[in-house]
Amino acid sequence: MIKEINFDELKDIYLQLSKVMPKKPINEDELFVDYKAQQCLSFHHGLELLGNAKELLKKARLNDDKVTVQAALVYIRVYSMNLSSFFDAFKEDADALLKYSDWPSIPEDYKVPEHYNYLLK
Repeated sequence: MIKEINFDELKDIYLQLSKVMPKKPINEDELFVDYKAQQCLSFHHGLELLGNAKELLKKARLNDDKVTVQAALVYIRVYSMNLSSFFDAFKEDADALLKYSDWPSIPEDYKVPEHYNYLLK
């Protein structure tokens, strides 16, 4: 079963951490995630655009329409890059939270406690 990720919840947690954890204040403008936008909506819109471009590619290939195949490939490239940037923003902000916050050291043999039911695989 695939779990839906609530990107807005993740965004809110990042924002809360940025206010309480940093060694130095983190300005929201210095972060990469758009904290004013609905991230779930943005993600699903990006997936929909990519899916539409894939369908265009499929139809154009069946019609041997090389110009439309090429256009569909460009759309797929752009929408894939947009989705990559979406995830990169969350990665960059995680990096900022790790870098600019005061964290205890993680022990070398650390394992997430079982009561969190966190699956690594």
